[in-house]
Amino acid sequence: MKKMYLIILATGMLLTAISCSKDENDEKDPTPVTIEKGNYTFLKNTGLYREAQRDRSESYSAPFEIEEVKRTGDIMEITVSFPAGCETNKFEVIWDGTIMESYPPQTRIFVKRTASGCAGTDEITTEVLSVDLEELIFKGHDEQLKEAIIIVSNASKKPDTQNSDNVSSNIPEE
Repeated sequence: MKKMYLIILATGMLLTAISCSKDENDEKDPTPVTIEKGNYTFLKNTGLYREAQRDRSESYSAPFEIEEVKRTGDIMEITVSFPAGCETNKFEVIWDGTIMESYPPQTRIFVKRTASGCAGTDEITTEVLSVDLEELIFKGHDEQLKEAIIIVSNASKKPDTQNSDNVSSNIPEE
């Protein structure tokens, strides 16, 4: 009886451990895409997207602000500001490739900044990341996506009452 109890307990613990372990395939994107643009890199990658979602903070991404998100047709302009005085500033626009099945459709992207060689200064630099939605997100998808709401999240900040995510208009300006 005691032996049967131990076998059942061991089997239960094993099944629990297996069901709770994270499958490495959950983080891998079967079709990742990397596209170098003028002042940012576009990454369609499920693993990097989940990492940005999970780890968003100033230790994950160099701090910056999203000042404005403006959409004209298929072009979404993301105005970012950040401390000047760095030798390099690189931005990444990270998307997992999913579209929420809602009306209107929605999707989320993360913007991440990597900086190096920074000298302390109070000066602020502003840049515009011009994202071609047709080329990068809508290509090969349903025509309804033209009306999609794009939620733009700053990977250096967790959302709270002070730091909300930015949203593109679901009706593109012409």
